[in-house]
Amino acid sequence: MPSTSPDADAGPDAVGGDVSSDADAASVDAADGDLGRPPLVIDEVDLVSLVDPRIGTRGGGNAIPGPLLPHGLIRPNPHTVNGAGSIDSYEWSADAIQGFTHTNLEGPGGSGYGYSQLLLMPTLGVRDLSPTGYRSSFRHDTETVEPGYYAVTLDDTAIRVELTAARRAAIHRYTFPASDAARVVMDLGHSNGASQGGHVERAGDAAFEGYADYQVHPLLGLTLADDPGTTGAMRVYFRVEASRAFERSGFASPSGPLPEASPSAEGRNLVAFAEWTTAAAEVIELRVGISLIDVEHARLNLSTDLDGRDFHAVRTAARAEWNSMLNRVQIEAPDRVRRIFYTALYHSMIQPTDATEADGAFQSGAGGTSEVFRDAGFHFFTDDWCMWDTFRTSHPLATLIEPETRGPVARSILLRYQQGGWLPKCTWSATGYSRVMIGNHAIPILVDAWEKGLRDFDGALALEAMVKSGMDDNANPGQGGLCGYFNLGTIPAYVEGGFVPAECDPSQAASMTLEYAYDDWVTARFAESMGDEPTRARFDGRAMNYHQQWNPEHGFMQGRRADGSWVEPFDAADNRDSNYFAEASSWIYSFFVPHDVPGLIALVGGDDAFIARLDAFFDGGHYDPSNQPSFHIPWLYNFAGAPWRTQDRVRRVLADSYGDDPGGLPGNDDAGSMSAWYVLAALGLYPLAPGDPTWQLGAPLVERATVHLHPGWYPGEPLIIEAPREHPEDRYVQSVTWRGQPLDVPHISHAELVRGGTLRVVLGPEPSTWGAPAP
Repeated sequence: MPSTSPDADAGPDAVGGDVSSDADAASVDAADGDLGRPPLVIDEVDLVSLVDPRIGTRGGGNAIPGPLLPHGLIRPNPHTVNGAGSIDSYEWSADAIQGFTHTNLEGPGGSGYGYSQLLLMPTLGVRDLSPTGYRSSFRHDTETVEPGYYAVTLDDTAIRVELTAARRAAIHRYTFPASDAARVVMDLGHSNGASQGGHVERAGDAAFEGYADYQVHPLLGLTLADDPGTTGAMRVYFRVEASRAFERSGFASPSGPLPEASPSAEGRNLVAFAEWTTAAAEVIELRVGISLIDVEHARLNLSTDLDGRDFHAVRTAARAEWNSMLNRVQIEAPDRVRRIFYTALYHSMIQPTDATEADGAFQSGAGGTSEVFRDAGFHFFTDDWCMWDTFRTSHPLATLIEPETRGPVARSILLRYQQGGWLPKCTWSATGYSRVMIGNHAIPILVDAWEKGLRDFDGALALEAMVKSGMDDNANPGQGGLCGYFNLGTIPAYVEGGFVPAECDPSQAASMTLEYAYDDWVTARFAESMGDEPTRARFDGRAMNYHQQWNPEHGFMQGRRADGSWVEPFDAADNRDSNYFAEASSWIYSFFVPHDVPGLIALVGGDDAFIARLDAFFDGGHYDPSNQPSFHIPWLYNFAGAPWRTQDRVRRVLADSYGDDPGGLPGNDDAGSMSAWYVLAALGLYPLAPGDPTWQLGAPLVERATVHLHPGWYPGEPLIIEAPREHPEDRYVQSVTWRGQPLDVPHISHAELVRGGTLRVVLGPEPSTWGAPAP
């Protein structure tokens, strides 16, 4: 059936100096604005049935299987019993569930920090309210997992749990056995970070209300404790309504149960419970609304989002919304490919989070304290965890299939700059800046949108923010060995000397230089678009700083001391934490010059030497599909006159590193960036240097794809990609036509692609000379 997708953008007024907080509340409709843009209308087919949210839940994928909406704020999810410090919410290999949490991240990496807050767990007759007292074993054969719905039977109690979700509210449906002590435990202290306090009270005879305070990143918060404001503080407000009045209820703290007559409780690690006598197969539902503003908004979000609908209606609506989003890309491919593709597309649309509440208000705390914005005029996006991951794939994919999000995402980034004085490295819902990962990769996210014509934000403000991030830095407590972990802008040594010295950060210094150089090039492109020639020239010059880390003696990027000497001994395959490269080896980072691949080829010794270096890299086992620094490397053959090798390498990664089982992601999904790589590669497209509006071309894995371009931003035809093949082993491009005309180069501009039309790629079993320069 046809579907109409609403526009999420707020209109032409950009974030500037006049965003007011705590003004009169605006409705969401007013925040969206009336752009007069035509809607996106698609003849839908059933694609949601192909999605398996369990893919990526085993091993390092860290995917979340619970129900949620595209970019939704609430994400009820089973939280399994995991190891100490785990950042996972759900791990396939676990055999017990702790409970069901409501704030969860898709595929994060690391340990000892995160969300997974506000836990609910049904149980029977349990008087021990400690975490070990109410957990339950479970089996996968009792689970049902699909977009908008999750169900499982808890083995220890035979309680059937079902979950569904709207945008800011969720419904839990518990089917109890006969019991005189059917109980639901609400644990406010549970978190992948740390409990900092909270308040909970009875609200009538069938509801709890309150808030819980968390430190999202305890180590970072402790290190930066002397900074103005706070870093990592997050408060989640809630209202939980039961379908039956409580027969008994109470509260407990770590020191034990509170007196039965207590109407409320305050403190850290609080637990509340409600209890009933139930008949066999009796159903009790909990309706949960959350807010990052106040309890009143938790109530509003609950009533507005659920709007009196029952469990089935909410589940059906969630499924329909996902089906509409997935239909933006309709493919023809073998069933296994379709399952992997649509699950990957689903994962890519979970984050960033639209944290706008039901009346259009939102909170942001980049300045160190939470501020409420009630009439900003755009939807606020957060939890881009982390931009070091997502700038490479997730955001470029969104420019193609979700252009309506680009303006609000950019404005949300710039609002943080206005609040705290810095562009974020990894947006979160907590106060301050997360400082997770290296580089200033909010810059390519902004510039990529701008260069692709998606300019619904303040360009002058954006350039100001980019220049500050590139020229200045904060007072950095890690300057003497951990500088990349705590800085907010660009390390002074890089600004003054052109590289980050090894002493500054032994685990990341060389890679910091390379990523700063790329960010400099992207800043130069934006300055060029804005007509600022001095800034363009300055940052284009700095973009060549990658030469500073290239040691011609070894022919690799290498750590370098402040005095200019190279760190020896040197092993390009060294993948230890103290190797001067972030989460990778010199082998991998020696290919990170996405903005000047011809210059890198010249350093290596020309096309033939570069191809030989790439072959040695892949054949020697140095490629790492599990982490983002390797994402672009298979596509580099395109620049050296050997596109057929790109086609072969990409096809091998698609076949060998992704699957349709729980272990089907090669590494942390990192806010959908790992999944977005699959989507792009399966379409035969890749954005090698976001900020450059050019797509590299490969061999599509799909036989046909129709990308329904949003006419509000791209008023042309749909983009159709055809890749007919006679045999499954046909993986090499023989010829390409675009809109009926031959295309002889392995790339195409974004402006051309979004005109719409047919990109026809003829494949065969043997390599061809297509895309290579004429001899």
